[in-house]
Amino acid sequence: MSSNIIAHWLNLPQVYPEKIDIVGGSTIIYLARERGEFVCSGCRETVNQGYDFRRQYLRDLSCFEYSTYLFVDKFRVDCPSCGVRVEELSFARVFSHYTKRFEDYVAKLCEILPVSQVAELLNLDWKTVKEIDKRYLTEKFSHPDYSSLKILAIDEVSYRSGHKYLTVVLDLERTKVVWVGEGRSKETLDKFFGEIGEDKAKEIKAIATDMWDPYLASISEHAPWAKVVFDKFHVIAEYSKMIDRVRNEEYRAASEAGKKVIKGSKYLLLKNEQNLKQNQKERLKELLSVNEVLNTVYILKDELKMLWQCRSEEEAASFLEAWVGKARASGNEELSKFAKKLMRYSYGLINHAVYPINSAKLEGVNNKIKVIKRRSYGFHDLTYFMLKIKQGFT
Repeated sequence: MSSNIIAHWLNLPQVYPEKIDIVGGSTIIYLARERGEFVCSGCRETVNQGYDFRRQYLRDLSCFEYSTYLFVDKFRVDCPSCGVRVEELSFARVFSHYTKRFEDYVAKLCEILPVSQVAELLNLDWKTVKEIDKRYLTEKFSHPDYSSLKILAIDEVSYRSGHKYLTVVLDLERTKVVWVGEGRSKETLDKFFGEIGEDKAKEIKAIATDMWDPYLASISEHAPWAKVVFDKFHVIAEYSKMIDRVRNEEYRAASEAGKKVIKGSKYLLLKNEQNLKQNQKERLKELLSVNEVLNTVYILKDELKMLWQCRSEEEAASFLEAWVGKARASGNEELSKFAKKLMRYSYGLINHAVYPINSAKLEGVNNKIKVIKRRSYGFHDLTYFMLKIKQGFT
């Protein structure tokens, strides 16, 4: 194969092929440098002359079934601004042993495959693949787009046991994660508003979130004009926790016969009835027929979901008042406490009638983040996990 064909195939500036060897399953291409200026890796200014060099190998994209390695002379330059620095080649990052296009290929594979599989496929160390992908994503998200933020969702994601959370801000109109921060405090969300600035914050019309006071305090301080919306996904999740507390109380108070009926019924009460199998529906019917309290909280759960079908503030306010009345009339302490909480945050429930935010979209985002976490068997590198979340919604 002629050197001209190989040069055309390589398509790399500043160099041309001088010699090629085939060693085992690898192609080794020795590159010669063209005369020209050098680029300082510190300031990226051009320098006329390099004064010494070191031969460096770079892994490039494979040719057919052969792994391809390039050997190139890399110079040091005496930059007037930075002093002695290694030059920067246009086709490889400083101090990297891989061409930019090979690193881009690794990163593209990491979009669809777990890091461990990419490492095995390319015969690379797991840490090397992760660092390449992390560097790629850091560059990709170095200039976030905060334009046209109108309808947002804010949620927390658990990334490690022991109450370790991330705060995720989602642009609901574009289903795009625009910001991820460590923690779920007011100060965490303050950082988001600080990054987007006051002018961008003024464009926000509505924010869907849960009834978490630190988030609400930050929104109140930085975007008080935005309508806060408590979506069905978060509220019903809170209600489900309350149902389980009631179920536990009823189990402790039940007779031996009653305990047999209640035992193992957690998911019968939490699942939508249409998702239950026939034998599960029959068991649920038996449970509700023998326990009046559980029957009440179950019926009120289905009724509460109708709140998000209201299409005017007046209708939503009237519905909520009636529902809270039924909950209080039940005489159950847990149910009454939950009703009191809904009244305290009634503004966000009523606002849904004006901004009917899709709960299924939020639930889908939450589930996708869990998949991202599970695919890599958890992330010990928190920064990398945050970058992968952003990548999952671009």
